[in-house]
Amino acid sequence: MYARRASQLLKELDACEPGQLVVFNSDVFDQVIRECGEHNAQFQALIRKMVEQNLDIETTRNEDHYGAAIHHLSLLRNKRCLMAYMYTIQISHRALSPLQC
Repeated sequence: MYARRASQLLKELDACEPGQLVVFNSDVFDQVIRECGEHNAQFQALIRKMVEQNLDIETTRNEDHYGAAIHHLSLLRNKRCLMAYMYTIQISHRALSPLQC
């Protein structure tokens, strides 16, 4: 949780030799997508709880606010890691392709 699996994808890419064909790790990728769904559900639940308590989401600084912030930042980190993973694989496959577009 908290983007450890997403960073694992990037560590796998970093361990590969330059010019080596990288195999897409769909198992871990799918786990990260599920983790994003869990973070989103938790984030929405915390925000909903704050709204039900008539708290101002912008100015309230309580445990729900900080919990929502952690889930939001984890979503952003997962997104950045997945985008970097996809981009790096795409670049490595394009470099090995005989057709240059």
